[in-house]
Amino acid sequence: MTTHMEANPDYVVVSLPKDQTASATPPHGQHADPDEVGAPPEPPRLKPATLAGLGLLLVAAMAGLFTVGWIPHRHKIEKIEASADRIRNAVTRVNAVRSRQAEAISVTILPGDVQALEETTVYARTTGYLKSWLVDIGDEVELGQLLAEIDTPEVDQQLHQAEAELGQLQAKLNTAKASLQLADSTYERYAQLIKSESVTPQGFDEKLADKQTAAAAVQAAAADVSAGEANVQRLTELQSFSKVYAPFGGTITRRSIELGQLVTTGAAAAQPLYRIAKTDPVRVFINVPQMYAPGVTLGLEADIIVRERPGQKFTGVVTRTARAIDPATRTLLTEIRAANPDHILLTGSYVQVKLNVNRETPPVLVPASALIVNAEGTHIATIDNNYHIHFQPVEVEGDFGADIGLSTGLPPDTLIVSNPGDRLKEGELVQVIGAKEPGKESKPDPSAVETKQAAAR
Repeated sequence: MTTHMEANPDYVVVSLPKDQTASATPPHGQHADPDEVGAPPEPPRLKPATLAGLGLLLVAAMAGLFTVGWIPHRHKIEKIEASADRIRNAVTRVNAVRSRQAEAISVTILPGDVQALEETTVYARTTGYLKSWLVDIGDEVELGQLLAEIDTPEVDQQLHQAEAELGQLQAKLNTAKASLQLADSTYERYAQLIKSESVTPQGFDEKLADKQTAAAAVQAAAADVSAGEANVQRLTELQSFSKVYAPFGGTITRRSIELGQLVTTGAAAAQPLYRIAKTDPVRVFINVPQMYAPGVTLGLEADIIVRERPGQKFTGVVTRTARAIDPATRTLLTEIRAANPDHILLTGSYVQVKLNVNRETPPVLVPASALIVNAEGTHIATIDNNYHIHFQPVEVEGDFGADIGLSTGLPPDTLIVSNPGDRLKEGELVQVIGAKEPGKESKPDPSAVETKQAAAR
């Protein structure tokens, strides 16, 4: 059989031998299919030995690939397990410090307010127009010094009228006295005549009544004169209020009047004239927190710090306290009196007051970061002699900046964790760094470490 490749690649022409051609001719009465090319040749067959070799090669390749990928992976797993085992069996390292007792004398700095020893606003006691003012702000005045004058024409006229009315009342009193004298003489004559029955008893009684009436008229006129004198005195005093004097020695801190200004009296319409303050000495008021209140006593010295005057020292003394804690602020109002001869301490200014307060039971100080506050309360993580953690409940007394003061629950010189985390547990073994117990290293007992590692395994 020969095969011929024609120019057309879509088909192949196969030439058969003669004996195969005859057999390929269809029987009589049947037509040959022009597309028939005969039966296909049998496919080639591989020997069993070849198949076995190929299988072995495939198995060997797969085994090699598995070995190459699994061994590094296994080494990696072993390293991770070893690292996890070291972490699991490792002792927690913590920074530790020791609690300390605060000093018996606590130094505290509190804000203060400077106020004058005496301060008042001067008002006018009469109505009129300002005639002149003689002092201004910043002037030093003495007790009784003239400050201003007020022109009071209405008061002056009222005084003249009252004086004239007083004259009339005095004239009426003189008339009443003369009438009384006449009535008394007439009564005496009738008293002599009634003995000889020269006059009737009715006439005598009438003269007696006239005498009593004249005496009553004298008393009424005298009372009117007293009232008139009082009115004159009142207006005289009111007229004297046209001159305004200083009620005490001090400094003029405010002037609220001008020339020609109307000055009135009365609670609602009163016009302030001056404000005077006595500034030597001055009073400094501070609010002492309740924790320091027992140590603030009369006579306690205080240093007054003025930021605007660095380097200058002002000293005062506690002169009085409110002797009661303000329930709103829990503080004790305290007054400090300081000499101010040069008037350097200005009233109304802000200062700082440093007090050395003696405390009978000073608090125990720990770092603020050592405090643990959670739903179970307030605790401190302490470290015992065997380096085990114990959470000690405490009570906080106050904030001292970087430190916290504890009133109860923790004795001084106790080894504590300075910055405990959330993973610390009660009784956990730790390794201390940063602080050491006296005579001991800052490492836990090796036997305790071995016990922990054995339990972990």
